[in-house]
Amino acid sequence: MAYLFGILFLFISLSLMAPLGVAHYYGDDLRPWIYPILLTASLGIPLLLRFQPSNTTRPTEALFVVTNAWLLAMVFGAIPYMMYGMGAVDAMFEAMSGFTTTGSTIMLDIESWPKSLLFWRSMTQWLGGAGIILVFITIFPMLGVAGRSLARKEFAGMDVQHFTRRIQEESMKFHYIFIGLSAAQFLLLLLTGIGVYDSLTVMFSTLSTGGFSPHTDSIAYFDNIVVEWIVIAFMFLAGVNFYLHFQALSRDRKAYWHNTEFRTYVIILFLASLAGVFLLWGNPYTDVLEVITDSTFHMISLMTSTGFATTDYSLWGGTVTFVLFLLVVIGGSSGSTAGGLKVVRIILLKKFISTAIYKTVHPRAMFSIKLDGRTLTESAFTSVMAVVLCYIATTVVVSALLIFMGIEPSQSMTAAISTVSNAGPALGELGPLGTYGGMPDLAKVVLIMAMWAGRLEFLTVLTLLTPVFWRELLRYRRGEARPHHQK
Repeated sequence: MAYLFGILFLFISLSLMAPLGVAHYYGDDLRPWIYPILLTASLGIPLLLRFQPSNTTRPTEALFVVTNAWLLAMVFGAIPYMMYGMGAVDAMFEAMSGFTTTGSTIMLDIESWPKSLLFWRSMTQWLGGAGIILVFITIFPMLGVAGRSLARKEFAGMDVQHFTRRIQEESMKFHYIFIGLSAAQFLLLLLTGIGVYDSLTVMFSTLSTGGFSPHTDSIAYFDNIVVEWIVIAFMFLAGVNFYLHFQALSRDRKAYWHNTEFRTYVIILFLASLAGVFLLWGNPYTDVLEVITDSTFHMISLMTSTGFATTDYSLWGGTVTFVLFLLVVIGGSSGSTAGGLKVVRIILLKKFISTAIYKTVHPRAMFSIKLDGRTLTESAFTSVMAVVLCYIATTVVVSALLIFMGIEPSQSMTAAISTVSNAGPALGELGPLGTYGGMPDLAKVVLIMAMWAGRLEFLTVLTLLTPVFWRELLRYRRGEARPHHQK
């Protein structure tokens, strides 16, 4: 377990070298990058030298590492923010928002911050949404059952048994898919003329479905419809189960269309975008291409929990806003970097409810629930209901806490939904072109925990609060492998 934390520290240290290069290029202060690089390296290298990977890592240890990875990334990722003058709570809020791909921000005049910091801000989303997860996917299968447990947790809805058999062989291909999509979007954006820096930062925040932008006006800053449609396309792809990309590129060209979740994802987005066009036509839009672009952009942006904006959609009226936040709750596909409940859980919930109704009408009949040809067990229903109930309970508790702190109810509710779903923007002052900076520090701490719980889909975090988890962890730790020099 110590070895895995060593990898995490070294990974953060190496990642910080990219904004160090940007700082050097733009003439920013280098110290906010050099110090955390040295600090994380000094923590990671000794752990890697002293300990070795264990072949007996247990599920409890895997859960402990993956849940604490986001907290450690937040703490060390916040150091550059603090060294550039941001308060500790604000810095950790911004870092957690990045690493969880939420996209909520406390920054008001974004362009006033150093370019290297804004580069890191966007890069944390790419690392948090894909890089850190990909590292864990690569590492944990080497550790036996823990790898399989983590795969279920991070990629619910996949054919995990098949995937884990060859995950060590295929993990690099998985990396290539993500990097390939990143490179493709970067090159397409570069061709639009927006420059290398903007192309990179937009790409970081799109593929991670994070939504951070180095500009206060988000994607509206570019005032370029080609940029908007490129972002639309890659937000859509980022919201798809990455295992489907893997299947389609490696063995089954029709994998997308054979997948119920993907078809449902497409249908929901199409109907929501179409509804937006009809609701917005004439007020405020009179240009056909503009209304289609803006409706499609924001429906995909919110459903995939990206949070990019080209206009303040909170001014569109109650009906459209309701549709947008309904999409936030639904979320993207399982196995993607998107947040929300996930489309597959909505499908399963509908199937379970339908079956319950049929059983009420025909109590003696035998029913089985299937998804893509596989019969689902009762434990699948239990898992779905547990996540759904945790999502609802967390949203209600966070909303209530914010209201008790004096925050307006509609802002409290939408802020809770957005952070728990890792979507980012809410309504009013917390809207797509607004900021969370005016909230009390205690409210920011609550939202930090909401982002963390939402990223880990609740059950993992709740597991840490149970005495049995700590008993099992301590019991397993007594048998942990010794350092290299010990026998």
